[in-house]
Amino acid sequence: MRDDQLFAWTTANRLLFADTLDDLGEAHADDPTLCAGWDVRTLAGHALQPIRVPSWRFLLTAARHRSMATACDVIAARLADRPLAEIAEELRRTAGDRTKPWYIGAAGPFTDSCIHLRDLADPRGLDVTVPRVHWVAALDIIVSPRGRESFLPAKGHLDGLTWRADDADWRHGDGPVVSGTAEALAMVMSGRPAYLDRVTGEGVPLLQSRFR
Repeated sequence: MRDDQLFAWTTANRLLFADTLDDLGEAHADDPTLCAGWDVRTLAGHALQPIRVPSWRFLLTAARHRSMATACDVIAARLADRPLAEIAEELRRTAGDRTKPWYIGAAGPFTDSCIHLRDLADPRGLDVTVPRVHWVAALDIIVSPRGRESFLPAKGHLDGLTWRADDADWRHGDGPVVSGTAEALAMVMSGRPAYLDRVTGEGVPLLQSRFR
């Protein structure tokens, strides 16, 4: 997938994310999301990370805390320390940013923009998502070597299973089948147990055991 296409899709997804933040409003800023430990405000702050925080600064923060995950938490909390509407306005204004993170490039912010939109919308029952073609592209990124390092909850999370999209011509891996929409596959691949009841197949018990 060309970077120009990924950047265009990321821009559209960020704008949709900003609109969803405005629809929710400050009253829902402390609500939980599908990102464990992150409320709506913190997730909104994280959406600005690739725009506001250069790779070198993120790596310094990760080195200081000896953890990439902790660095994400620290940066998200810092960027989120203000009214939700202000975060949404900045995200809308900077949605077209074309910064490429050092390790995964344009594929990283794009895939994040798909997953985090559902992290935001799903717990509140909002039917806000990205087009199916975005989800198929995100699946290709997630199963790539660098995507596995960036998006899987644990090493080996995808192994020994056949992943098959019901709504697209997409298939990956070998073993018992886990099937669902491209969206559902991307969300369980990236560690969202809330989506386990949206996939089917002989491979689901094995998948469930990995979440446990």
